[in-house]
Amino acid sequence: MNPFSVRDRAGPRRLGMLALLLLTLTAHAAVPFDGGVSGLEALTQGKVSGPVAIARPGMDSGAAIAPLLAAGPLNADTAVRIALLNNPGLQVSLAAEGVNISDAALAASPARRKAGQDMVLLAAQARKAWTRAVAAAQIARLMAEARDSAEAGGELARRMARAGNWSKLQQAREQLLLADAAAQLALARQAAFSEREKLIVVLGLWGAQTGFELPDRLPELPAQPQELPDVESRVLQQRLDLQLAEAQWTRQRASRREPGADALWDAMGNAARVRELAVKARSEAREAYHGYRTAWDLASHYEKEVLPLSRFINDETLLRYNGMLASVFELLAEARAQAQAASNAVEARRDFWLADIELRNVLSGAPYDAAPGTPPQRTPSGAAAH
Repeated sequence: MNPFSVRDRAGPRRLGMLALLLLTLTAHAAVPFDGGVSGLEALTQGKVSGPVAIARPGMDSGAAIAPLLAAGPLNADTAVRIALLNNPGLQVSLAAEGVNISDAALAASPARRKAGQDMVLLAAQARKAWTRAVAAAQIARLMAEARDSAEAGGELARRMARAGNWSKLQQAREQLLLADAAAQLALARQAAFSEREKLIVVLGLWGAQTGFELPDRLPELPAQPQELPDVESRVLQQRLDLQLAEAQWTRQRASRREPGADALWDAMGNAARVRELAVKARSEAREAYHGYRTAWDLASHYEKEVLPLSRFINDETLLRYNGMLASVFELLAEARAQAQAASNAVEARRDFWLADIELRNVLSGAPYDAAPGTPPQRTPSGAAAH
């Protein structure tokens, strides 16, 4: 036996192992120590104004978000920035993929595209949580105003009943309004607390970080809604699940040599899968846009029609009260009705911004969330007055 035969046979294996090791070391050398995520950060551009940073190995996220929290009332863009830097779930997801999502990997690789979609979904989740928290806090303040009006009416009714000018029945009616207003205020404050806690979880905050301030109100409605006649085609171009299904179908067709029965059945199944995803994506695009337009119409209706009418009625009632043509109870009832109308308008504006976030989410290729906001349970304006 040739004493060198074993060595000769092992030589190519050793060379292959050395080549693989060299390739691995080269790939790792191409990844900076901070994880090489500048390409992923570029995927989030357009979600907020200016450059966006995401969590990376070795980053002290607490130090990174401290100036963002200290910059004043937390706006939606800042909430997104904090979530991308500090959300534990995103950090777990990025860490699990490791170098597969770094700039050393192909930009179109499934791992990088999935990580990019995760960040888009997190940005939308942060905006939704911020929107709900701001709206809930604003509604709680309006319910406090309604309770104060009911409290004033209840105290006046108590005094008039004591003086013999009112019956017990009339007093009981005012006391019932006060009891209901107090219950509504308690529910509103609980909702505000709960929505703030949900925002805190999305942002990954704890301790002193949770003491941030929120704005007093949501942003104004846009003057006009978006017109998107091509919404279906735009969504189809961005859907990751549809693109992956099409790629799989194309690869199978390219690799198939003989059109056997099994191959034909597989081809039909893959084609149907692509069509199924396309039908669903088109439907979701239409539903997201219809929900957006409906939400804008409702919010605009409240702000352009309902609120002005409510203010007019309140002002006229005040004039009649000053001219001794209306009682103080009528004035207080209109104040409660105006607070309720304002609360309904806040809910409508909240629902619009949630629908706007969801539409942008769908346009970026994410699946549609059929319930982006809490279904409004609005009390008709003026109901609190009776």
